[in-house]
Amino acid sequence: MTPAASQARHLSLMRLEQAAGQAFGYADEPEPTASRSAMLLSSSGFAIATVATALAATITYLV
Repeated sequence: MTPAASQARHLSLMRLEQAAGQAFGYADEPEPTASRSAMLLSSSGFAIATVATALAATITYLV
C-alpha cells in the first residue's frame, strides 16, 4: 500500500468514525494530552521502580 493510499484510507476511517459519533450523539472533543509534568513523573517513577527491583534482586542473590 502506497503512502498516499494509506493516508486516504486513514482519512476515510476518521470521517467514518466522526460520522458514527455524531449519529450516536457524541460531541466532537479534542483528544486529551498528558502534561509535561505527568510524563516526567511517569518516567522517573519507572526509573525508581527499576532501581528498586534491581536492588531487591541483588540483595536476594547475595543472601
